[in-house]
Amino acid sequence: MVRLSLNLLGVFLLTAAIIVSPQASAQDDGAPHAATPIPPREDLPQPDEAGVTTINWDHLLPQGEMQRIEELYRAADSIMGMNHFGNQMPQIGTFNVELGLIGRTIRMPGFILPLHYDVGGAVNEFLLVPYFGACVHTPPPPPNQIVYVTTEDPVTIESMWDPVWVTGELTAERNMNGMGNAAYTLLLESHEPYQ
Repeated sequence: MVRLSLNLLGVFLLTAAIIVSPQASAQDDGAPHAATPIPPREDLPQPDEAGVTTINWDHLLPQGEMQRIEELYRAADSIMGMNHFGNQMPQIGTFNVELGLIGRTIRMPGFILPLHYDVGGAVNEFLLVPYFGACVHTPPPPPNQIVYVTTEDPVTIESMWDPVWVTGELTAERNMNGMGNAAYTLLLESHEPYQ
């Protein structure tokens, strides 16, 4: 009986602390979220002559974040076992953002996961994810490894299998949705095939 109670307590704490869900963040104010602000990384790329900073997915993680994510996955596995979530594994991670990138115009690669299609395959909002199939057939990446992209001028997606470069201003505005919650939002200025 005591063991069962401890397991239930562990499940409650895990759900409240490390499994990301819309309910857990319903009072989101769009501000960068961390218990204590993490100083900007010193290894961030510098903007080019046009003011655009080209980044990769690792740059979205604040200092020490990879270790935090690994600890959260280990905790989830030890408390509940990753096979106890049913058909879809939960999104695990944090909304901690790299403050040194907020407000910059960035260029980054990724795969497009449309949230809504218009006539002819045009989209005006999508998730940019680090690998093909993220959020669909596998557990979603952590929120700070998903970028919600929005554009006033819809873009036509020719193939979700092909990676792209996106360019736009990066913010710490969260997006909560059923595919995978995003810690970042990017206002799209341009996109092009990944070469």
